[in-house]
Amino acid sequence: MADSRCAALTSVLCTEGVDSMKRKRPVNSVLITPGSGRMNRRCAAFGAVLLMGLAACSSPALTPLQMQYQRGEERALRYHARGELSQALQAFQDNLRWAEMMDDRPAIVTQALNVGMIALALGELPLAEQRFAQAQRVALGVSDQGGQLRAQLGLAQVELRRERWVAAQTEFQQALAKARELRDTAALLVALNGLGLVRKALGEPAAAHEYWREAETWARATGERRLLAATLANRAALDLRAGNVRQASVRLEEAIALDRELENLSGLAQDLGLLAQIRQQEGRIPDALELYRQARTIAQHTGQHAWVQRYDQEIDRLKYESSVPPQQGWLELRKGRFE
Repeated sequence: MADSRCAALTSVLCTEGVDSMKRKRPVNSVLITPGSGRMNRRCAAFGAVLLMGLAACSSPALTPLQMQYQRGEERALRYHARGELSQALQAFQDNLRWAEMMDDRPAIVTQALNVGMIALALGELPLAEQRFAQAQRVALGVSDQGGQLRAQLGLAQVELRRERWVAAQTEFQQALAKARELRDTAALLVALNGLGLVRKALGEPAAAHEYWREAETWARATGERRLLAATLANRAALDLRAGNVRQASVRLEEAIALDRELENLSGLAQDLGLLAQIRQQEGRIPDALELYRQARTIAQHTGQHAWVQRYDQEIDRLKYESSVPPQQGWLELRKGRFE
């Protein structure tokens, strides 16, 4: 079972309008977090942004294609806000197509990053890699340093998921240097979390701790609550591995409170799964089972089927170890899936 949560560009949405629209309506946005994978308990935002409120467009009137793009963007964001990732992925892919038809390069970068982020959260690595590479290529052509940085963080996340530690470390280190240069706090936090996960995977917990300690300091100082939640979950997982159950519980409970407040469902599901592991170690099996059921319910809603399977396995295992008759346990599990 994965026990880490990665602050990653893959869990952040870019929400800028098409080139002509961007001159007409401002973007009010906030970072979000999401994803999954064996080495990332949760993907917290890699530096792109989720639009939380769309300002009304003023004259001049939009063209038909621009209007279609705007409607598609609003629809995709609604899906994502509700945690319906499969529907959000399709909507963002549709919007990418509209951007390509208009040959609006900034919009192409925006939507390619969004598609990559959602695809990564759903475990569709080839699609994620393809779209992050597209975003990086187009961003380079329009001298969009921020877009290039976010695309690089997305590609680093893909390498991390594939357990290509050296490649992931190189990408994250380059992104970290660029984030410091651009004073991009969100990207900085993502890179620090990613490097921490790489070092943890390489068996260097002290180095991972230092990266996450710096990330937590930055997140608290800048008010990046979603990235703070991701960082706290990462630190909690490291504490748990070292046997510091009490400290892990304290950090994780803060992460859960943040994710509940922000309604960050993908992150919350993985937080609950990790808290279930802590309750297991404390011998509180009924509490652990309930937490796994909650996590599974959220993962079913978001469409993260790999996590659903993992939580199902944990539920079955705990029931077996608790001497629940196998047939009874299976019936209860089936009921839980279809309620």
